[in-house]
Amino acid sequence: MTVYKGTIISVDANNGIYGYLVEDKGRIVFVGDALPDIYANFAVTELNEGAMLPAFVDTHSHFASFAVLATTVRLNNAKSNKEILEILKKSDDNLKKGKTILAYGAHSRVEEGQLITKAELDPLFPKRIVIIITNDGHSAVLNSAALKKMPESLSTVRGYNYDTGIMKNEAFYRAADNLPKVLDKLDVLSAFQDAIDEYVSKGVGTVHAMSGSGFPRDMDVDFLTWLARGQDSGFQMRIFIQSFDTAKATKRKLPRIGGCFKTALDGSITSRDAAMLEPYEGTDNKGILYYSDEELFDNIDRANRQGLQIQMHAIGDAAFAQGTRVLKRALDAYPRDDHRHGLIHSTLNTEEGIQICKDYNIQILAQPAFLIPEVLEYMYKALGDRLYKGEQYKTFLDNGIVLSAGSDAPVTMPEPLEWIYKACNHPNEAQRVTLEQAIRMCTYNGCYATFDEKKRGSLEVGKIADMVIIDKNPYNTPINKLKDIKVVNTILSGRFYQPKKKNIIATIIKGMLKKGVC
Repeated sequence: MTVYKGTIISVDANNGIYGYLVEDKGRIVFVGDALPDIYANFAVTELNEGAMLPAFVDTHSHFASFAVLATTVRLNNAKSNKEILEILKKSDDNLKKGKTILAYGAHSRVEEGQLITKAELDPLFPKRIVIIITNDGHSAVLNSAALKKMPESLSTVRGYNYDTGIMKNEAFYRAADNLPKVLDKLDVLSAFQDAIDEYVSKGVGTVHAMSGSGFPRDMDVDFLTWLARGQDSGFQMRIFIQSFDTAKATKRKLPRIGGCFKTALDGSITSRDAAMLEPYEGTDNKGILYYSDEELFDNIDRANRQGLQIQMHAIGDAAFAQGTRVLKRALDAYPRDDHRHGLIHSTLNTEEGIQICKDYNIQILAQPAFLIPEVLEYMYKALGDRLYKGEQYKTFLDNGIVLSAGSDAPVTMPEPLEWIYKACNHPNEAQRVTLEQAIRMCTYNGCYATFDEKKRGSLEVGKIADMVIIDKNPYNTPINKLKDIKVVNTILSGRFYQPKKKNIIATIIKGMLKKGVC
C-alpha cells in the first residue's frame, strides 16, 4: 500500500483536485483531502512541488512505424537536401553491408524547395537500399536499389513515380506494405519494446496502435498483440486494424478497425492530397478522396452492423464532410447507442459535419503537436486564410463532442505534456481550451475513445492505479510555461515502471501463451 500526498489532479467528473491518494495492490482505494485514520501509519510519498494525474493516452500512433523509425536516421533538422545526403553518407559508412538505410523526416521546406529524389540518392548509394519516409508520414523516396525489391504491381497504382522515386497516395501505402522485405526482423521486434519504454518515459500508459500494414498476412497485428500481452508492467495497447476487411478484426476478436492506410479518406496537406472543398492556393487541385460515398458506405455499414468501432483518417474539409455524412447514413440504417466511432485529425471541417458529430456522438481524435510555427507556415501557403478555421478544439468541445489527443507517431513524438501546452496556447486564440479540458483530452477522453474509461483515465476509487508524477503543479504554472513541465515517474497498476530488460523473443512467446484481447 502506498500513500501519496500533494496535488492529486483526479480528472473526475468534477475535475477535483485533492490532497491524498492511496493505492493498494494496483487499485486506487482512496482519494480525498483528509487521510482516514486507517492509512495513518503507512509511509507517505510526498509530491512536493509536483503533482499527480492519470497516465496519458496516445489515441493515434502508428506504433510499429514509430518503433522502427525512432531508431533510424533522422532528417527532421536538415536544412538542405545536400545536408540530407551528408547525413545518409555517415550512416552508410557505419552500417554493415547488406543493411537497409531507413530514414525519416525529409520534407520540401529545405533550401532547394523540393523533396530529395532518386537521382540524388543513386550516385552515392548504387547498391545500398535507401528508403526515406517524409515527415508527414504520407510519402516516401526510394532509390533504385529499393525499387528493385518492390513488387511489379507498385508501378500500377496511383502516386508511383519511377523517375523521382517519390511514392505518394496508394503507391506510398503499397511501398510501406513491403518494408519488411528489406528490414532485419529481429531489429524490428527489439525496437517494439524500446518504443514502449520511450512511451512510458513520457507518462503514457496506453497507446492506440494503428496496425495491419507493412507485414505479410498482417503479422504486425499479431506481433503487437503478443507484445502487449507479454508485458508485465501494466502498459496497455489498443490495436486498430487499418482495413475495412472486417474479418481481419473479427477472427482476432478485436472490437475495432481504423486508422490510416486503407481506412484513410484522404491524404495530407503537406503532400497536397488532403481532400478539400476549395482548391489549394494558386492551383486547381482539390486533393483526393480515396473512396466514393457508395464505396465508403458499403465498408462502414458492414463494420457498423458487425458491432465494430470505426475510426477514419480525415484531414481536409471534403474528407471530414464525407466521413460525417456517411457515418450518419450508416447509423441511420443501423442505429447503435454507444458505437464510439470517430474521425482522426479533422484538421479542416464543416458546420454540417460538426452538427452530425454532435447529434450522432462521433468523437474527434486530434493532434495538438501539429500546432507548431514551421508546420503552420507551410499550411498557410497551401490553404491561405482557411487555416484559421483549422483545428477547432474549442468549437468541438463547445458542441459536446468528445475530443482526445494523439501523436500520429512517428509524424510527431509522443509528448502529452506538450500537447497540453499547445492546446492551451492554440495559435488561434478563439480555439484555445482550458487547462482542465486539455488534461482531460490527454487522459480520460483517451480512455473513453476505446471504452476504457470505467477502469482508467481518472484517479478515482476502484480504478486501476495508472498515474503520472510531474515536477510542477500545472495549476500554479503560467499557461505559456506549461511546456517546461517534466515527467518524474510513471506508475502503472500501482508500480513504478522500469524499462524491460527481458529478451524480446521471451516477451513475444509469453504473449503468445496468454489469452485476452488488446
